[in-house]
Amino acid sequence: MAQRSKGERHVITARLPMSDAKKLAAVVAATDENRSDLVARLVHSYLETIDLDELTTQEELQFSRAS
Repeated sequence: MAQRSKGERHVITARLPMSDAKKLAAVVAATDENRSDLVARLVHSYLETIDLDELTTQEELQFSRAS
C-alpha cells in the first residue's frame, strides 16, 4: 500500500554523537515512528518556538558622543 504524500519536503542530514544516535535508534525501535518522521517532528517543534522577527531584527545601538 502506497503512503500518502506529506507535501513538498527538503532532505537534511545531521551528524549526531554516537550516544544520541544509539538513543534515537532505540526510540525508533520502541515506537511506530520512523527515524525521518521523528527527527522532522522534533525539528519542527523546535522551530515553532523561534520568533524569526525577533531573531533577525537588531536594535540600534545608542552611543553617546565623547566631549
